[in-house]
Amino acid sequence: GRYPIWGSYYMRWWFVDVCRKLFGRGIWGTNDNTLNMYYRLMGAKIGNNVRISLEAEIAEFDLITIGDGSSIEYGTVRAFGLDNGCMILGPVGVGQNASVGMKSVVPPYTKVGDGAHLGPVSSSYEVGANLDGVHRKFNRKSFPEPQFWYQLFVCRSISFFVDTCSHIPALM
Repeated sequence: GRYPIWGSYYMRWWFVDVCRKLFGRGIWGTNDNTLNMYYRLMGAKIGNNVRISLEAEIAEFDLITIGDGSSIEYGTVRAFGLDNGCMILGPVGVGQNASVGMKSVVPPYTKVGDGAHLGPVSSSYEVGANLDGVHRKFNRKSFPEPQFWYQLFVCRSISFFVDTCSHIPALM
């Protein structure tokens, strides 16, 4: 709906939004599984096998619907917008097996359709070439994760080595 700026509904929304940013996700924001659980607990309708980047901005959870197998990169999926002195709150959707690219925006009253792929730095208001399947290759959340053992013994070891080496100049 449309609500006047600085009205009572807007002020309640603003207070909740500030609290959401202030308190953060806590332990729920540590990996994909707990992040999806956090969004579900907050009221979002999240399908199975959904991969959401930890950097993605998702809010107004009760108005968000994300289909099975979708992936959201470092983008914005929000049901909030401003227009002509009014706050707009409307449903937002990402269809099944769809993806939202880096720095892309899915604003209120829009949906990325099933199997569509919103390219990097674009909006779901734009249609046509920006929803082409070729954009899926630019979404890192669309690729499968390495196996658990590979992550544990190879990726974590490399990360530990690089982190340790980065502290060496501070010791000298």
